[in-house]
Amino acid sequence: MRYELRVSGPIDLDLTFSCGQAFRWIRDAGAWRGIVGRAEVSVAFVPPTGLAVSVTGEDPGREALARYFRLDEDPMVHLEHAEELRALPGILPLFGLRLLRQDPWETVASFICSAAANILKISRCVEAMASRWGEPIANSSRRAFPAADAIAGARESDLRASGLGFRAPYLLETARLVASATWSWKAVREASYEEARRRLCELSGVGPKIADCTLLFGLHRLEAYPVDRWIRRATLELWSRRRAKDEELARWAERFGPGRGYLQQILFHLRRTQGPLPPLGRPVERRSGRRLAPRAERIA
Repeated sequence: MRYELRVSGPIDLDLTFSCGQAFRWIRDAGAWRGIVGRAEVSVAFVPPTGLAVSVTGEDPGREALARYFRLDEDPMVHLEHAEELRALPGILPLFGLRLLRQDPWETVASFICSAAANILKISRCVEAMASRWGEPIANSSRRAFPAADAIAGARESDLRASGLGFRAPYLLETARLVASATWSWKAVREASYEEARRRLCELSGVGPKIADCTLLFGLHRLEAYPVDRWIRRATLELWSRRRAKDEELARWAERFGPGRGYLQQILFHLRRTQGPLPPLGRPVERRSGRRLAPRAERIA
């Protein structure tokens, strides 16, 4: 099945799929290929405001794909509550990044795999688990992300051999709880942010950062502000502080409004790729003599 989807606002597929929010997307001949549910999806930018999408396997449908890529949202709206960020050199072109609406189980499991690992290692681990325990996708060599009950029935030694290493018992215990009748993603989704975060932190291998990543990427709570080393550095620099607890950094970031989780991803990429950020409220020297504008995704 093929679709042409219209995009509201800027979009940058390279940034969207390589920023560390999802781990099953691969650059392939001018497009990106990834797994969405039980389908293999290929997506490419079509200037000026479109996406060409082809689906192999169980077709999620046009509306579900548009929702997955958040095509109905213009990311620039998140600057309405954070105008002070607009002056940061290099930030505006990054607003082509889209936060994907991912499955919460796949998200929490993937980020449990992320402990002490880089994006490449996480991707290999997630792909190895899918190859071993995931459901097949029709007419594709790849498999869907394994359901919680499939991981719950695995042996710890096999999970370790798939690249999980010391993280294997944590994922196994979490999978068994999520697969049980006592766990409800619906209840977590409908809970307050604080209550949802507390419940996620009860899962084995899940601390505040992974809980916030799950809330942001898997449960679509844009008030979540995950703090890792890059965001810690970025927020301290913007705040002009030498040190602060992660909870204090997240509270300070509330100034960025209800879309601060999206802005967190922008700041994460900006700090990781461009170095230290200037404190907010101070004049900054732009890297070029013109105002930077958002750009669409370019197929290189």
